[in-house]
Amino acid sequence: MDEKLGTILLTGGLGQLGYFTYLKLKHQYNICIVDDLSNAKVEPPEDVQFIKKRLPDEEIFEKLPDIDFIIHLAAQISIKKSIEKPIYDAQSNIYGTLALLEYARKQNVKKFIYISSAGTFGNPQYLPVDENHPRNPISPYGLSKLVGENYVKMYNDLYGLNTVSLIPFNFYSPLQNENDPYAGVIFKFLTAVKRDSNLTIFGDGRQTRDFINVKDVARALELALIKKTSSKTFNIGSGKATSIVDLADMILQISNKNLDITFQPAIKGEIKESYCSIEKAEIELDFSPKISLHDGLKDMYEKIIL
Repeated sequence: MDEKLGTILLTGGLGQLGYFTYLKLKHQYNICIVDDLSNAKVEPPEDVQFIKKRLPDEEIFEKLPDIDFIIHLAAQISIKKSIEKPIYDAQSNIYGTLALLEYARKQNVKKFIYISSAGTFGNPQYLPVDENHPRNPISPYGLSKLVGENYVKMYNDLYGLNTVSLIPFNFYSPLQNENDPYAGVIFKFLTAVKRDSNLTIFGDGRQTRDFINVKDVARALELALIKKTSSKTFNIGSGKATSIVDLADMILQISNKNLDITFQPAIKGEIKESYCSIEKAEIELDFSPKISLHDGLKDMYEKIIL
């Protein structure tokens, strides 16, 4: 690989966040992608070394070039699957992360960046959710991501591995689909409008989420890579609450279509309100979102092809 600022191992690099992170960093760094294609949104780019394997497969580490940085995005991301198959979830998200941390420690990797999940917080006890909020995950997925995050911090404290964890909230992109756990509602609304179908909201529509464009999350990853910060955890979101009914209205306005919004009974167990504080990331990473929800939705609406 050509000499650049170093070589990044990007796990889960063909998912929506992984792919936009690759696009963000490929000009400054050599990229090696590990992905098992289970959540892939794109084909492997020609300018990367690609390894089709699922962590914690030991063969991965035999095939790697010299790695300077690790951005660990690969995960089992289905809450439903985590409930049905908690051992499979733990193998992917806990042992997969631990195996990667051991490799990073032994190879003296310069920085290890971990993507955690807002699912580690569970039902918010107060708003906005900051990094000190209690962690009470309500699914095996949320628990496995929290255990991974705790291992990441431990490897920093115990072994001196330079680590940072990011907790993205509801990120969206033109690559997502209705099954994506972060902002699948956006895809559902946009595709409904494209088909001239009414928009369906479960509940009263006043439930809130913190939506952030995937390009802003990729930029946060770049900042975490280059800033001199270690053993820290940062929320990454817009810092704003958007109700589902306001989201639906915005999408109808963008599409310039006169469609109805219909309401169905609320989904049992759904979190009512959620948005995060990004003050810590603003101060320590110099991070702030650049893409407004309106502009991000407009771009996504134009790019979605049914």
